[in-house]
Amino acid sequence: MGLFDSVFHEVNDAIAIVMVTEDNNGPVVIDANHEFEQLTGYWVDEVTDMDLLKLLDDTAADTRPILEEAFEERQTAVVNSPCVHKDGNPLPLNITVRPITAEKDINRFICVLRPQGSEDSHVAAAAREAKRKLLAAMHHTFRTPLNGILGFSEIIKDELLGPVGQDSYKQYAKDIHGAGQDMLQLIDHLLDLKKLELAELELSEESFDLAELLGECLDSLREDAQKADVKLSRYICRDLPNVNGDRVRFRKIITSLLFNALKFTPSGNRVMLKARLNEGGTLIISCQDEGTGMRPQQVAKAFSHDNQFSDIYADPNTGLGFGLPYVKKMIEQHNGTVSIASRYGQGTTVNLHLPASRLL
Repeated sequence: MGLFDSVFHEVNDAIAIVMVTEDNNGPVVIDANHEFEQLTGYWVDEVTDMDLLKLLDDTAADTRPILEEAFEERQTAVVNSPCVHKDGNPLPLNITVRPITAEKDINRFICVLRPQGSEDSHVAAAAREAKRKLLAAMHHTFRTPLNGILGFSEIIKDELLGPVGQDSYKQYAKDIHGAGQDMLQLIDHLLDLKKLELAELELSEESFDLAELLGECLDSLREDAQKADVKLSRYICRDLPNVNGDRVRFRKIITSLLFNALKFTPSGNRVMLKARLNEGGTLIISCQDEGTGMRPQQVAKAFSHDNQFSDIYADPNTGLGFGLPYVKKMIEQHNGTVSIASRYGQGTTVNLHLPASRLL
């Protein structure tokens, strides 16, 4: 514990060590560092034996069940939640919860609390500037030849200049066209990310039928799911309200979630899309898979689009990982939040939370 104790007290993040008792009473704080005191206003003696979830604001109806399930099921979870400082003022926090050990009989967790938006720094700003320039160059450089690939493959696929002759050639052209469309979508995601970081992105807002859109997203990936032998299912409550937002980009959000879930779900398992209204009037859309799940350190970095560049060398199936970062930034443009809960070997659930102000 010597090294851990040193790091625990020297890091710049607010950290609390909590324990869930056998009677599920908790999560009870058993220790906290100085940064926790500075952030929340509570001294360690005041929070010792206190339920950590008492820090949550009464409006945290969406995030409280996610954290409770993480503690009960020994999962790792990352949420943005409204909390309350000791002086009563609002304290919006990013909360990361992860088990300290994999041993099931030791129910201790480490909880890292950060003010929302605290990831900004001079180093991060410099990195974003370099990334913006790279994305701008990539968008122009990739999109021009890609338009040619899509155009010529479509001519062959649809036999616009006469019959191709061999059916296999038509199928090859169809595959080329499909791969080109996938690449174009990735480039468009990159451009959206660049615009978001430059605060240049404008939503084309309209009222749309959410249940209809969710059905379209599921149908668009039905063939991919069948090829992967993964069952796509839905649990969508009746009488869902319409949503006021950017329909095109909202469809990209849901499709990205489903695509990610399919990619990491082994054959014979299931991906489920859920949508419901909670008691507070907000909308929760969940994408739940029975896939490989994520380790705690992966969950903590899930929304960083720098995250998987190193992992791709170890596992070529990992992909570039622009899905979750895109989802997070785009849902925040719709005044919503994203939370994630995962347990390695058991699957992942990503929850989108839309406020009542976006519902019609």
